[in-house]
Amino acid sequence: MVLSLFRRDRIFRPSEKVNGYEILKVLGEGRYGICYHISCGKKQFILKQLKQRMLKKSKGKVHFEEEILKKLKHEAIPQFIQKVELPDFCGYVLEFKEGRTFEDIIRLDRHVFARSEIYSVGRQLIEIVKYLHSKGVVHRDIRIPNTLYHGQKVNLVDFGLARWINGRKYKADMDFAFLGDFLLHLYYTSFEFNGGKKHPWYEELELQEKELLFLKRLMGVNRRYQSIIDVENDFFDAFEDCR
Repeated sequence: MVLSLFRRDRIFRPSEKVNGYEILKVLGEGRYGICYHISCGKKQFILKQLKQRMLKKSKGKVHFEEEILKKLKHEAIPQFIQKVELPDFCGYVLEFKEGRTFEDIIRLDRHVFARSEIYSVGRQLIEIVKYLHSKGVVHRDIRIPNTLYHGQKVNLVDFGLARWINGRKYKADMDFAFLGDFLLHLYYTSFEFNGGKKHPWYEELELQEKELLFLKRLMGVNRRYQSIIDVENDFFDAFEDCR
């Protein structure tokens, strides 16, 4: 029998400490890491533990998140606080952002997003993406589990797949389909399926003409956008009545 060369990473439990930070809660575990809600004194943070096996396997790709977050300064993006390297631990501390994920709000709370709310959320997300692209960063993972909502304010987290835009493998327009899919999740909260055959979203949803054309371009059904500025302009045009 061949034994694994890598041990399973230890998951720290509430009240345990890592480099002086106290674990409050395990938030979740993904392919590359484990996230914790932590505290130091009265301040709260996020601790991201990088899995040892993926550190070896990814050949340095997991460090893009650290490198990119250190360069970003935006109120809707968690700031990089500190890298933590111990004999059996590698990770970093990030700013704690208040809020619940849109995934929980949609699937657990069954919240129905009104059109005015979709406009508010979409406007904020586009502003965040515009900032990222201006800094040469493509997020590549704008999804409902990676966005937080608190007091009608949107925060974008999890930069594990973010990369520097190079015009070849990593292009700015990679974010547009994610943005479109995110907005469709909000639209579908008010959709009532009455049985029968399912249809594509652009046939199922009752959308205004400009909204429909905007979403089709985001999703690549029609000619895809090349610039976040064009996305922003058409978004405002489609939601002119909400401004």
